[in-house]
Amino acid sequence: MRVVVTGASGRLGRIVMRKLAERGDDVVGLDLEPGPRVVQADLGDAGAVFSVLAGAGAVVHLGAIPAPGSLPDAIVYAKNVTGTFHVFDAAAKLGIRRVVSASSLSAYGYPFQRVWSEPDYFPLTEAHPLRPQDPYGLSKQAGEQIAEAFARAGDGSAVSLRFSHLVSEETVPRWRQLMADRPRTAAASLWSHVYDDDVADACLRCLDVEVDGHLALLLTAAVTMAPQPTNDLLDEFFPHVPRTPGDDPHWSLVDCSLARETIGWEPR
Repeated sequence: MRVVVTGASGRLGRIVMRKLAERGDDVVGLDLEPGPRVVQADLGDAGAVFSVLAGAGAVVHLGAIPAPGSLPDAIVYAKNVTGTFHVFDAAAKLGIRRVVSASSLSAYGYPFQRVWSEPDYFPLTEAHPLRPQDPYGLSKQAGEQIAEAFARAGDGSAVSLRFSHLVSEETVPRWRQLMADRPRTAAASLWSHVYDDDVADACLRCLDVEVDGHLALLLTAAVTMAPQPTNDLLDEFFPHVPRTPGDDPHWSLVDCSLARETIGWEPR
């Protein structure tokens, strides 16, 4: 199958490209930065997106400005939403029936909330309301609405992956130290993380399973990166939020059981 990966020159995109090629897919990338098997194009250019996606059987849409702050808020929001709309619009018109799209834990409001906020319960599930406060989280919420409309119109099926902060084996020690030194700052991210290789694996699994309509999936590691037990952290920082503790002392505040049930994904 021919699969187009947007954001192909990014950290996650490179891993997804490699894994698709290794399993024998005809993979083509789209990114502002050129690279092997990557077409240099801007997601803001509808014609370019249409051209690259022509002939594809599926799309893994990872291209986006990855966080607020690097550009003016309006640009972060507009570029991310416009790029996502162009991908789904091209997929609908070209008859591409499966789109896997990068959403984010930020759609819930974490970690970029501008006013401290608390969820309704822990661990978070896909059913919890999305309450972003920043342009990046808002763009991810809008992206899911675009995916929902794509599926609602009968153009195909879509999976939105709500993953938390990406880490690798090399970056984990630095993030663990940050969470140990600054637990209050880390609380904004719910002390969560997920390995980039695991998210790439989820992207491939989403291409292969049967999906009816639009499916949103949370992806995060099975435990937090904080040295303190999770219940101790909640007692200090989220004492009034109802909780259903997990078995591990460092149980994750994000519930990934739906990903386990639907695509057979197991986090580290």
